[in-house]
Amino acid sequence: MNCPNCGSALGKKNKCDKCGTNVSAFQKAIRISNSYYNMGLEKAKVRDLTGAVFVLQKSLKFNKENTNARNLLGLVYYEMGEIVAALSEWVLSKHYQPQDNDCDYYINSIQSNQTRLESANQMIKKYNAALQAAKQGNDDLAILQLKKVTSLNPHFLRANHLLALLYMKNKENDKALKCLMKIRKIDVTNTTTLRYLDELKAGQPVQESNDKKEDNSFGKSSNISKIVPVSSYLEEKPNIWVFLNLIIGVIIGVGLLYFLVIPNVKKQAAADYNAKVVDLNSQIAVNNKETSALQSDKEKLQETIDNLQKEMDDLSKESEKFDEALYDPLFNAVKVYISGASKDEIVQALLEVDMTKIDRKAAVELYDLMKQDTFTDAAASIYEQGHNLYSTRKYEEAIEVLKQVVDINDEKVPDALYFIGRSYQMLSDKENAAKYYNQVIEEYPDTARSSQAKSKLAEIQ
Repeated sequence: MNCPNCGSALGKKNKCDKCGTNVSAFQKAIRISNSYYNMGLEKAKVRDLTGAVFVLQKSLKFNKENTNARNLLGLVYYEMGEIVAALSEWVLSKHYQPQDNDCDYYINSIQSNQTRLESANQMIKKYNAALQAAKQGNDDLAILQLKKVTSLNPHFLRANHLLALLYMKNKENDKALKCLMKIRKIDVTNTTTLRYLDELKAGQPVQESNDKKEDNSFGKSSNISKIVPVSSYLEEKPNIWVFLNLIIGVIIGVGLLYFLVIPNVKKQAAADYNAKVVDLNSQIAVNNKETSALQSDKEKLQETIDNLQKEMDDLSKESEKFDEALYDPLFNAVKVYISGASKDEIVQALLEVDMTKIDRKAAVELYDLMKQDTFTDAAASIYEQGHNLYSTRKYEEAIEVLKQVVDINDEKVPDALYFIGRSYQMLSDKENAAKYYNQVIEEYPDTARSSQAKSKLAEIQ
């Protein structure tokens, strides 16, 4: 388990040893997330898939990086036929844990088999088409499509639910019951399945009485209705007027299209063309204006470049009047900065420059510019090196590195002073340890390191 603030490894304490952050709430959230994951695992083992989805989603609310819970949720979705939802969870799991993650196997098992992937794609398209047909009242087409979907993936719960619902709508309760009992074996506590079963149980007596009444009312007429009537189309004589009316209608339609529609289309096309011409002229005018502005900016920039070049020439002439040895460290730092060296190398070069002996404004500004660009990130990096040396009990080396952070005068100075004091304390140099503890207490009284320094100072006195 790592600290959510600095990322370092956490121990058994409620505070991070490195940054001092209170992690008790974070640890509690992790425990709750793991507890919900265990509950979801137990529910999945007994095929309570709906309950497993509910508790696993709660587990991820407490810890979204719980890859075990996310992978299990994907497996549950996959078992319920929700392939897209399963892949989404596994991709998120891969994002949070790129290495040593079981989701790699799950994703590859689907993506490596193009036939299975194409089958899943076709299944979704057919389900959507069936749903649309059901909404439009075309139940037969919807049932036909849903049968194909369930044959491709018998575990697709939503397709089975829709198929059972259409069977119930069409009074085919036996087929609906058979369909619901099949998917109940997949998810034993699915609320939709249980609700449909309750409706079937409540509606069965009414359905039986209606069937008996229908049999008594119609008798043998129900069998007659099953006979398919013979088509009489071939016995009828063709009517030529139908074809003549059709041809006349086509001619009239073509004439109306030519005399009414086409002129309007041409007129609209001409209007669109004129509008495009106007837009292009406006755009050309705007581009010309922007070109003029860019030319003016170019002239101003060229003037600025000339002025800067003149100032550089003046500085070059003036630098010849001063002691070159005094500026050699600064020139060396500029050379290292321009060469694209690492920030640590630039910092080392800047630390060798004695700015107390340089009073030229341009030199001071140049030094401050390089310092501002490199010291902030470099201070953090150097502090990490010093802290790592302290953690590995290389106290003398840690003191030398952490003193560089103090020279940089960054926001890491309180931490650096504190760990310099700790290093001296571990080396049994109580005098220097007390010196740096007092410096933290006096110069940074409002920081967390100040209270820690007071505690350590009391131990050595």
